[in-house]
Amino acid sequence: MPTYKLTYFNIRARAEVARYLFVLADVPFIDERISEEDWPTYKQTVKNPFRRLPVLEVDGKVFIESIAIESYLALTFGFHGKNNWEKYKIDMITYSVDEMFTKMFTSQFEPDEEKKRNLQEDYCKYKSTWLKALEAGLESDYLVGNTITLADLEFFCISEYLLEQNQSLFENCPRLKSLFDRIANNKKIADWLSKRSKSVC
Repeated sequence: MPTYKLTYFNIRARAEVARYLFVLADVPFIDERISEEDWPTYKQTVKNPFRRLPVLEVDGKVFIESIAIESYLALTFGFHGKNNWEKYKIDMITYSVDEMFTKMFTSQFEPDEEKKRNLQEDYCKYKSTWLKALEAGLESDYLVGNTITLADLEFFCISEYLLEQNQSLFENCPRLKSLFDRIANNKKIADWLSKRSKSVC
């Protein structure tokens, strides 16, 4: 079996979906977490030409960019759909979640108050549309096909953040609420959630 090493900060953000994939696949991996204090020094030697994380190493091969890493692992472990149509739908949801992350974090950390208000308004509109679209498109127990895929893990990861902001997130989305609970209660995911390292976000 290949040796996997995932390097990121001690936060969920852009690496937690990859961690979920390892957990679901029962594949051991080195979960290296870099502290904020150590990052300036580590940054000089990080195996990424852009000097950023996450980085995945697989038997000497280096993988960068979070979505590319997640897609590679999902394909390798069998969580990326059964045909091209399902793969497309998974990718579509993955990129929609990435856009949600970007809008959420950008609106949170914008220092200019007027720009921040505009960014937050855009983020809230996008979130509302995103939730309605996923709720309307959910026709089985999972977002794509009849088994858990990368799309469900992307949804679960971003929903953890959204629920921290608003506990009534799924008030008008009962099927999404059921999906979230279904993933949270997956034995392997539940075990990971109970044991994972505490992080700032």
